[in-house]
Amino acid sequence: MAINWRLKTHLSIKHAIYTVADFRKLICKKTGVIISLQNLTNMVNKRPKQIRLETMELICSALNCSLHDILEIRPKQFKKINDKKKLSFKNTPHSKRSLNVFPDPKDYL
Repeated sequence: MAINWRLKTHLSIKHAIYTVADFRKLICKKTGVIISLQNLTNMVNKRPKQIRLETMELICSALNCSLHDILEIRPKQFKKINDKKKLSFKNTPHSKRSLNVFPDPKDYL
């Protein structure tokens, strides 16, 4: 996996915060912003699919840390795909090309 979400371990190791309610109190105390308990629970217990930059700014400000302390992103390794050429008119074999020629518009007048 290319994304390593470490918020829960960072809270417990660096700040000795073990409950989401304590984390919510810390954010409210340091920033003055109240984040819902459900949203914080989802962020702490599992890696979010998407997160607002303002929310990350609040979390980093409350914990006095950088984004790298909570989140690590590494390049993902992709499987190598066969280098097959797409078929176009130039590299399509003659046997696969259409036998019909486009009609001349003068024939329809």
